[in-house]
Amino acid sequence: MTGDMPSPDELRRALDVARGELLDAMAGLTERDFAADLGEGITVVTLLAELARSEHVAIARAREAAGLAPRPTTEVGASAARPLPPQVTHALAGTRYEARLLLDALSPAEAVDPTIAAALLEGCAAAEHDAATRIAARPNTGPDQPPPRLQFA
Repeated sequence: MTGDMPSPDELRRALDVARGELLDAMAGLTERDFAADLGEGITVVTLLAELARSEHVAIARAREAAGLAPRPTTEVGASAARPLPPQVTHALAGTRYEARLLLDALSPAEAVDPTIAAALLEGCAAAEHDAATRIAARPNTGPDQPPPRLQFA
């Protein structure tokens, strides 16, 4: 790392660590787990949908700060009213792909602009770490627990 400015490879490693934590927290989740209430009416699946949306915005801001052309976008995280686990998981894969394209477009020998680094580290890596922590701390939703109530808009 050059001072406070990481290289693209250092950012890639930070993103990989955070994604690994998130994937570990998501490993083996059942429908019941995805519907588990994390507090304040937020479920695991809605948390992940919001994570995908916020990562999409963070990456778009980082691209803009890097002077790179915007990429085509689609709705991230499925419907805000009723996100579904497969679509949310796919949206998160898409945001990781976009982050990698951004890092590939940056010079590997130079430190990354602090605005770009902050967008990726705070908007993606830190958010994924926080989501993984919340998912891992979710209440027990095993077969001995009553099923969560799904609310449909």
